[in-house]
Amino acid sequence: MKALISTVFNEGENIKSVLADIKEQTEKPDELIFVDGGSADQTTENLKGRVKLIVIKGASRSQGRNAAIESSSCDVIAVCDGGTRLKKDWFEKLTRHFSSPDVDVVCGFFKPEARSFFEKCLAGATIPIIDEVEEDKFLPSSRSVAFRKYAWKKVGGYPEWLPICEDLIFDIKLKLSGFKFKFEPDAIVYWRPRSNAYDFIKQYYLYARGDGHAKLWTARHLIRYTAYLTGFLFVYLSFTISFLWLLPFFAAELGYFSKFFYRYLGHFPDEHEVKTALAFLFIPILVVLGDAAKMCGYPVGIYERYTQKIRFEEYRA
Repeated sequence: MKALISTVFNEGENIKSVLADIKEQTEKPDELIFVDGGSADQTTENLKGRVKLIVIKGASRSQGRNAAIESSSCDVIAVCDGGTRLKKDWFEKLTRHFSSPDVDVVCGFFKPEARSFFEKCLAGATIPIIDEVEEDKFLPSSRSVAFRKYAWKKVGGYPEWLPICEDLIFDIKLKLSGFKFKFEPDAIVYWRPRSNAYDFIKQYYLYARGDGHAKLWTARHLIRYTAYLTGFLFVYLSFTISFLWLLPFFAAELGYFSKFFYRYLGHFPDEHEVKTALAFLFIPILVVLGDAAKMCGYPVGIYERYTQKIRFEEYRA
């Protein structure tokens, strides 16, 4: 028995498309459970009578997912987000591997559903392509993942003490508990990037703040601070000593941003040449904005970890 669960909040505009995608799946879930966090729009009205609906006002994604899984009678749980679009064979591809007793978690993949030039540039700046995935290190997003219910239960479910980045902590707990992962690149959901700079900066600030709460990716954050401080040093030396100091700075920057240019081309290979050229100018700005948001959010998370009366945990990826 296989269930599909999702958490939603004010997804009234998108939820009909999600339900249509589920209806068109090549394999249908045995249970369909949605948890609404107290939507103020038409979300719950559009879901009533079509799914098993649980309403928990103010619930976080972790609380909602845990409630949905707890209420399920199935032994395999597939998870997607309410704002995603599902490829027609997503559920089938994601859950077929559970016929093997050697698989406990199946990692699906996701691609951008960009609708504007900004969203396409943001996809290049933030969303990896399949070539970047190292299967043994890949930690799935809960917009496209499936696992055995007993694995969820053994690790204590999604961490309800963490409001964001909760799926990464859940993945790490599963890894540390010895559960066996399988990567399925063809189990694809489509995910829309943020549509404006403010929402993007806020998103990445909160991601990094959550990293601070869990003391996650500490080395990665320290490297980011070091890299930017080194870059500012080279710029300072170029103005005070010689402009030749800019040469290694520009070489390093080109190497850093080339990954994001490569992503953009991977996501949008048929994009017009002019738009691609403009994207190559715009993507570095978004990358720097995202890095700045992370560098602001991480120390806030660390500070809150040690000053708030919350039972924060710590993990090593």
